[in-house]
Amino acid sequence: MQHQSLYRRFRPQRFAEVVGQPHLVRALRNAVREDRVGHAYLLSGPRGTGKTSTARILAKALNCEALTGDGEPCGICDSCIAVAAGTSMDLIELDAASNNSVNHIRDMTEKAALVSSGRRKVYLLDEVHMLSAAASNALLKTLEEPPSHVVFILATTDPNKVLPTIRSRTQQYELSLVGADEMAPHVRAIAEAAGAPIDDAVVDYVTERGAGSVRDALSALDTVLAAGGIPDDRADVNALVQALARADLAATLIAVAEATAAGVDARDLAERTARRLRDMFLVGAGVEPAELPQADIVSARELSDVMGRRRNVRALEALGSALAQMPQSADRRLTLETSLVGLLADEALGAGAPEAAPPASAPPTAGPAAARAAMAATTAPPSLDAPPAAAPVPPERQPDTSVEAAVAPAPPVAPPDAASLPPRTAEPAPSGGSAMSAAELQRMWEPLVVGKLRPVAAGLFRDATVLAHERNVVTVRLTEGVPLAQARRRSNEVEPILSELLDQTVRLEVSDAGGVPVPASAEPPQSAASTSTEDASSSAAQQTAAGGPTASTASQEDKVQRIVDRFPGSVVVRDDESAD
Repeated sequence: MQHQSLYRRFRPQRFAEVVGQPHLVRALRNAVREDRVGHAYLLSGPRGTGKTSTARILAKALNCEALTGDGEPCGICDSCIAVAAGTSMDLIELDAASNNSVNHIRDMTEKAALVSSGRRKVYLLDEVHMLSAAASNALLKTLEEPPSHVVFILATTDPNKVLPTIRSRTQQYELSLVGADEMAPHVRAIAEAAGAPIDDAVVDYVTERGAGSVRDALSALDTVLAAGGIPDDRADVNALVQALARADLAATLIAVAEATAAGVDARDLAERTARRLRDMFLVGAGVEPAELPQADIVSARELSDVMGRRRNVRALEALGSALAQMPQSADRRLTLETSLVGLLADEALGAGAPEAAPPASAPPTAGPAAARAAMAATTAPPSLDAPPAAAPVPPERQPDTSVEAAVAPAPPVAPPDAASLPPRTAEPAPSGGSAMSAAELQRMWEPLVVGKLRPVAAGLFRDATVLAHERNVVTVRLTEGVPLAQARRRSNEVEPILSELLDQTVRLEVSDAGGVPVPASAEPPQSAASTSTEDASSSAAQQTAAGGPTASTASQEDKVQRIVDRFPGSVVVRDDESAD
């Protein structure tokens, strides 16, 4: 008698024989028993979990001549025997991976309307996500208006690639991986039915190799029975995992070399190692995978304690990267080795060590977050001698260069003659570290200020030198050849960035390579206009002292000043100046 693989020989023939999918079995049994079978089903899940087998059992039940009371097919009528043998005319199977053109689907839908010999005609489309776009649209048309005697069963390992419109017209059921507590008894029962009793070590090995897939587990059992024992391939993974846990580069490369010399494929070695590392990660986090035998859970916990969670995660990332590169790699072993060497080289440099807290004397780190943290940590509360926040004159207004400086009333908290005093020289920031120094700001200038500017402004201020940062004024000097007037016009793009970086409202003063710093928002130095403005200020001050119309003058000057503030660099020309 010709040998047949165990997974084919012991394929489930009844709903009760399906392993690990109680939700699906219950739903299909109820639908068959109550005659409420839908016109289309979508079965999705990992390979080897029973999608095709369940679809065939449903086809049996729909045409069974002696259906049992619980919705199970009898298995002995002509229809059930024909389905089991693959000769039924009422079950049409189509592999969508190889028959994925629109012509295949059109041919199927044309024949679907033909009368069947049984009560229902069942179409089983495996790997339906492999259909082309045109074929999917052709299938969608039939699913929207199916013949009354036709049932479509779609199977896929990737339901997200199936058209949403197709998914919406089907009853969807997700098949899950089978846990070790259900897989181990099933494997033992299959071995006994095949006349080859096995011990616990073989059961554990087969269960691990199956990784939740019944078909893969039975294929591994076939391999064990043919070899007469457990193949010595677990030792390769164990040696590699132990070397990675100790961060031993030499032992890691030796383990890879010995495994490949024994005929183990590099991709298979990487996949099984990644699976073992995943088990270690889950067990270390307090989660025991259902598909993992108890003995493996104990060893995974011990290795997880040695390896540590950080290195475990980095090893999983390295193996994942290697597996992603292998399909395009000419040498899979080399790809695996380079990924592992990169992982352990980073470990040797301390990248995988726990991050220690920086010492108290460590220099401040440059960067916007670090700058804000330093400003927030070192800014002292205002003292009793310090003026309130609303007392200083707004930075955009320059005393003694406009008329309202002489006629406008002083702020409530300032002395009566504060508005007429000449501007004071900016005092240096307190030594408590409440302001960032010019040197620190210079280090941040290129990446955190210029890097956020638009191209034109970035070109003007890229090589500028920060001369001073005093209170809310930042003074910079342009490089030789940069036009000062153009830089001053673009300074309004720099000020918001500086204000955000320093966490305060900042005014920018710009000077050329050899000039004197000029406030970016002030008027350009013009001797005639400046003299006229000062004369007007003196005249207004005398008129105020003599009891002139200060209210109307102040109102007009406020309007003028608001326009000047809105358009930096503008010059005020008065009627008396035009007459002169």
